[in-house]
Amino acid sequence: MKFLKTLLAILVVSTSVFSQTKEQINHLDAYFQKSLNEWQIPGMAIAIVNADSIVFSKGYGYSNIKKNTKVDGNTLFAVASNSKAFTASAIAILVEEGKLKWTDKVIDYLPYFKMYDDYTTQNFTIEDLLCHRSGLVTFSGDLLWYGTTLTAEEIIKAQQYLKPKYDFRTTFGYSNIAFLAAGKIVEKVSGNSWAEFVKQHFLSPLQMNRTLTSTSQLSKSTNVATPYYFENGTNNEVNWVNWDNIAPAGALISSVNDFSKWLQLNLHEGTINKTTIFNDRSFRRITTPHINFEVGKNTENIHFKSYGLGWDLQDYEGYKVVSHGGGYDGMISKSFFIPEKNIGVVILTNSLNWLPGALSNKILDVILTNNTEGKDWSADYLGYKNQQAKRDSIQFSEIENLRGKQNSNHLTLDKYTGVYKDKMYGTVTLSVKNNKLHFKMDKTPIFYADLKHWNHHIFTFRFPKELSSLPEGKLWFDLNKEGEISKLHIDVPNPDFDFTEFEFIKQ
Repeated sequence: MKFLKTLLAILVVSTSVFSQTKEQINHLDAYFQKSLNEWQIPGMAIAIVNADSIVFSKGYGYSNIKKNTKVDGNTLFAVASNSKAFTASAIAILVEEGKLKWTDKVIDYLPYFKMYDDYTTQNFTIEDLLCHRSGLVTFSGDLLWYGTTLTAEEIIKAQQYLKPKYDFRTTFGYSNIAFLAAGKIVEKVSGNSWAEFVKQHFLSPLQMNRTLTSTSQLSKSTNVATPYYFENGTNNEVNWVNWDNIAPAGALISSVNDFSKWLQLNLHEGTINKTTIFNDRSFRRITTPHINFEVGKNTENIHFKSYGLGWDLQDYEGYKVVSHGGGYDGMISKSFFIPEKNIGVVILTNSLNWLPGALSNKILDVILTNNTEGKDWSADYLGYKNQQAKRDSIQFSEIENLRGKQNSNHLTLDKYTGVYKDKMYGTVTLSVKNNKLHFKMDKTPIFYADLKHWNHHIFTFRFPKELSSLPEGKLWFDLNKEGEISKLHIDVPNPDFDFTEFEFIKQ
């Protein structure tokens, strides 16, 4: 009760957001807890801010289930792709300093930058890097960096082998590698690492003192959430994976209290406490649509969706909403702010889930329409998720029924062994261990598994669960005209990583 009285006192002096009723606060607070329980998420933190203060900040559930540690407003989570706006704003600062232009060609700063054809390579601008219009499909090439030992330069060089689906600058296709290239330009022009630039220009001035730029800093930090994924009725712990080789696209680790300061900076259009970090002209460019994409079924009162520079843009109930999501293995985040209403929100969770999107809509309903009795977005999203899970289960059963037993077409295990190489990724090694066929992706130490024969020259596998939440996948082989193994293919059904972009040829 003391908490609610204190919160209501804060709301009385706030000039926006709620109509200062206990009902609204109680409703949202209870809704957050209800939703956490419905989704069986270990922990979550939420902050709601206006331009000058944190209006609401609270943790729900556990940062670590085994240790029974609770989440609060200072608990650290991976914010993942919510880092992208920092990179876009870093570019803005360099533009303001006259050190580069938005329309400068990438190859003028990164001579090793190369795309799928010469025209795209020669005409790709810094602005193109920041708005996902390369012609590649969403998440193309992510397996080049996720958990690999490849350097940033090696990753950027390798993307030349990625095959486009669309014409350059015509269609939205989310690209982490493009933001990596933007971060390398920041380093080239400023003379500082991306992490140091972000710390110097954003984290330190905003006093985001708990925010980290690398998982390597976690060992010296306290109050850190553990990543989880839910499977077979249980929350399974998964290890933190280092993202240093893709840092400008998603390396930041923060708390809702710290991230709130970043939202407040943007509500002030780049100036806070009379200190200008980036100017209002840069803010307008960053939050102006640069590529549009389809709205789909209009079930969320949205009439346009687009991407600016490091930010998603859309409308909701007639107001412009600037937002971004972040996905890390075992954590999902969401942030948004509404300039006209002087309000910002950040939601951090330590589970793979869709809940932050549902809660965003619920908060928007309360903020923009004062409606506490409206749609139950959490239940709606959960129902859709369960329907999809049911469809996936049926499809899996249908495929499994096609499975044959080991037959004459299955070679002896030693025939499959050897080194297989993809020109973009590198090598995969097959060997026999304890009478089982074993494979490892040599550039990705967390990706290895024993293979189980499924049918013909097809095998199934599952990466170690403590290293990856990815589901069971398939690995299969092609034969040449002599009946010898010539190629290897991998597929793991998931929304983020496309293993089929690789074609491994036996060496």
